[in-house]
Amino acid sequence: MNILMVTGIFPPDRGGPASYVPRMAAALIARGHRVEVLCLSDRLDHDDSAFGFPVRRLRRGIFWPTRILLTTLAVWRAALRNQIVFVSGLGAESAVGALLAGGCPTVYKIVGDYAWERAVGRGAFSGTIDEYQTAAKTPILRFFDWVRTFPLQRARRIIVPSRYLQRIVSGWPVRAEKIHVVYNATPPVGDGPSAAATLPAWSGRTLLTVCRLVPWKGVDGLIRLVAQLPDTRLVIAGDGQIRGELGDIATQTGVADRVIFLGDVPNREVAGYLRQADVFVLNSTYEGLPHVVLEAMAAGTPVIATDAGGTGEVVEHEATGLLVPVGDAAALQAAVERLWREPALGRQLTTEAARRLPAHFDFDAMVNATEAVLQAAVKRSAGTALIGAKQT
Repeated sequence: MNILMVTGIFPPDRGGPASYVPRMAAALIARGHRVEVLCLSDRLDHDDSAFGFPVRRLRRGIFWPTRILLTTLAVWRAALRNQIVFVSGLGAESAVGALLAGGCPTVYKIVGDYAWERAVGRGAFSGTIDEYQTAAKTPILRFFDWVRTFPLQRARRIIVPSRYLQRIVSGWPVRAEKIHVVYNATPPVGDGPSAAATLPAWSGRTLLTVCRLVPWKGVDGLIRLVAQLPDTRLVIAGDGQIRGELGDIATQTGVADRVIFLGDVPNREVAGYLRQADVFVLNSTYEGLPHVVLEAMAAGTPVIATDAGGTGEVVEHEATGLLVPVGDAAALQAAVERLWREPALGRQLTTEAARRLPAHFDFDAMVNATEAVLQAAVKRSAGTALIGAKQT
């Protein structure tokens, strides 16, 4: 296949798609396919020669209507020389561009609800993603829903990383048979940690979280948790819109000296930081399927996570990690204190997690399943074209 991959973020950006797209592109090329990537970027002068596939960057920071127009035109031109568009971001632009290219088939990977995230980010909604699905919608929320759903209605196939997200997307006006669950996977062999990933010396215990600094990640709760745990520090890898607010909370609760903000961390260094932590903790109120939990398990670090979204499909309570109810600060504290008291339990959890990872979250299995979905979409498109030609 000739595949165009479209994404809103790409290295050196951080985040799930920025890790997923180059790894998936390289894996598909290794299977004999041709891949090119179209992405947004803060700068256009990156040296992308090491990727092994062409990368077309469009400037992210220009006037947004101009950016949308230029992105749509770029997708259109690129779709003309490809058989399929595989979309991990820029969904509306990809849909219109593929349509202009004669209806080039599209496959979307959906890892969240764009409408809910935009609504929360704009202050138009304050509830959870699950509450959003059944909430009464104002005109602006209905507009966000339309922007989210229009591309998926035209898509040949939709990939989601968890059964939880399958249920969410099935509730939109999208045909359920188009939705395919393909679990995320641990990084392929060779994506090792950087030697530069070194934390300052510390005589106590270390909690680590890796996430975007947005409200639903619950980092404020982790900072308040540290105030209840003497001899414990919190290391936060990630950046985002509430970084300043979190710093203020650390100061107000008297733990600024025990909270380390690493900022944006290169993907190659995450495993190194994970290995230096005593426990990885994820305090989200929403997760599609948390890839970073897989990385923590692969690094051999015990996991504590809230039972949010698809997290329970990765973490089995008291088998591969500890699950706590969303928003239950007392249960979260009790889980951390339990691992401090019972180091043997932590070793037991990491051993079982390592045993299960290859069976359920294998990288090659993820690529094979994704390849099969793409091939099915291309074959359907070819079959439709053949039928149309015969009728003519």
